[in-house]
Amino acid sequence: MFEVFQMMNSILPVALVMCVVLLAPGFLTFRAFGMPRTWAAVCAPLASLSLIAIVGEAMALVGVPSSAPLMGAVLLVPTGAAALVARGRVPSLSLGRIEPWVPLVYLVIGAALGYNLFLTRLGSPDALFQAYDVTQHLNLIQSMADSGRLSSLGTNFYLSAADAAIDPINSSGFYPAAWHSLCALVVMITGASVPLVINVSMYVLACLAYPLALLALVGVLFPGRRGMQLCGALVSLAFVAFPWNLLAFGPIYANVAGFALMPVAMALFVHLLADDLSVSERVRTLVTLLGCVVGMALCHPNTVFTCVAALTPYCVSRICSACASKGWGLARKLALSALFCLFVAAFWLLCFNLPALQETVRHFWKPHSWLFQQLVNTLTLIYNYGFNSEIAAQLVLGALVVIGFVKALNTPGRRWLAASYAVVCYIVLIGATHEDEYRQILAGFWYTDPMRLAAIAAICATPLATMGIKWVYDLAVRLVSAYNAPRKRPARTPVIAGAVGALFLLLNFMPELSLPGLHHVYTLEEQTKYENVEFRDWPKSVHTTYGDYREVVEEVYSYKSPLSVQEQQFLDEVKELVPDGALIVNNPMDGSFLAYGADGLRLYYRNFIGVGSASETEDSRYIRLRLCFYDSDPRVREAVEAVDAQYVLVMQDGEFNSAFINLRGDYNDADFAGITSITDDTPGFSVVKRQAGLVLYKIER
Repeated sequence: MFEVFQMMNSILPVALVMCVVLLAPGFLTFRAFGMPRTWAAVCAPLASLSLIAIVGEAMALVGVPSSAPLMGAVLLVPTGAAALVARGRVPSLSLGRIEPWVPLVYLVIGAALGYNLFLTRLGSPDALFQAYDVTQHLNLIQSMADSGRLSSLGTNFYLSAADAAIDPINSSGFYPAAWHSLCALVVMITGASVPLVINVSMYVLACLAYPLALLALVGVLFPGRRGMQLCGALVSLAFVAFPWNLLAFGPIYANVAGFALMPVAMALFVHLLADDLSVSERVRTLVTLLGCVVGMALCHPNTVFTCVAALTPYCVSRICSACASKGWGLARKLALSALFCLFVAAFWLLCFNLPALQETVRHFWKPHSWLFQQLVNTLTLIYNYGFNSEIAAQLVLGALVVIGFVKALNTPGRRWLAASYAVVCYIVLIGATHEDEYRQILAGFWYTDPMRLAAIAAICATPLATMGIKWVYDLAVRLVSAYNAPRKRPARTPVIAGAVGALFLLLNFMPELSLPGLHHVYTLEEQTKYENVEFRDWPKSVHTTYGDYREVVEEVYSYKSPLSVQEQQFLDEVKELVPDGALIVNNPMDGSFLAYGADGLRLYYRNFIGVGSASETEDSRYIRLRLCFYDSDPRVREAVEAVDAQYVLVMQDGEFNSAFINLRGDYNDADFAGITSITDDTPGFSVVKRQAGLVLYKIER
């Protein structure tokens, strides 16, 4: 209990700040455009993220640092004034009613599931997901917070003026950084560590903002239908493919953020093309949509292509409806629909061939399935089976999706939902089974990555699952009513709704269990492996979806390489010993590059790639190759003084080629020989702190 209190004591203040940052600017903006209060609240996070990205970009272009107070003023004062001016003057958008308490249902379910399935699995609030992509996220956020430069242009790990002057390898360029800007702003406001803010952002975005975004989509698709909205709450976080699996993969935090907020943009687009809207309302909806697309795309561009794939059937549906309203025949419907599809295909191919996207669309993951198996994977909602850790099938939820699919096909105005899911599942299927140019064209915008493709399929399946569970509820009401009618008793629909909801949540999120009669016997290997684990957490004889997921997320957040627990503790102590702003020379191949983003230590080398390239400075070459000769080589001393290096960090208690650092197999011990060769007896260096193979040296200048 005390550990839980400690965790929540660390997380809650940061989570509250992040919620305010994601709610306030967007809420005021949407109110200024006439969106009803409840709608403005559920849609706010995407608009807020877009505003942060746009304002941060503008301030970077004019050379003004985006400090927390200044960002607060720029984000809140104009939007607040606009909302006040619009009050009573701007007509309200004609969106279906969402009762003010309905979002609370989504938030309660999301908060509880996020706590159980994510926060309690981290080990500690600032747990570090030590995998390849973490470098970019950690160090870019820290660099943004240090410099106040919240821009996607010219991103690197040396953004402040002092750091730019000593950047050993100039590798700046464009990188979609809307989510990074959000995290950097929260770091500046709270002073919390970057790993803590990242973990909190995943909780807030995936477990709170994403369900609200789905409520907006369900609210547009089924306007004014409260029962459908409540059914959406039950399935909003039911798919393991998203958000849960993506929280334990990559890490691809920015893509998680983009996918989580994407349903808001989809909802706005659906509303934009709705019937009987005034010109004013369409213009206001279009303006808000375009603004939201900026933030979404600056999380990750593949969110835009997800919307294109998922909403093309909706556009075709609207074309057919418009033709029908004008009395046009089938031939014109088919011709106009085909013309629109050709336009979409041309746009898709144009983007596929853009030079800026080649690194993405040409990325290759090996196929992991075959046709029949992928059909089974789709029906069981484990779209990526055969690629990553094995997760048990979602049979109950899969059945609901099938029911919703059939119901959508038989409901005029809803058939496009089935078509949308079919299109996305086809892209997933091609990505899983093909190994050709066709595969790259269709799935390349998601790196042909089975995990991201599975995520978009889950998002598109959610409205169908909503329809499926509503059908089950309606069936239960009819059965109970038929049973009670001869007995002259009411059906008591709230009780039925509670029973259906509770049964679904139990079956869908059930942990692993041991079923008596299966006679599961633990092997000696298992007994040794789990001897320090509570018996209730030992493997069970019956696997469940979320039992398997819990094991996966616990495993990835317990990686001890390249930074072990001892190394992280040592770095915490180094932070207390080294003055703020003092530059520390390090060998990034020992894992120390993570200490900049994780601990805020001002390291010289903040990445483990790029050395030896044409962009590397001459000072960097002398330092990494000959620093050990500092006392006798004037050129080395000149390089040290040029960057004002004061300390050297050497961590030699592990293998340099461990974990993801040497993923490409190109590590060479000689690359940093000038640093790794330093010992306690090397002239020009004195020991500040030593712990086994972990040493902090002071450069005697």
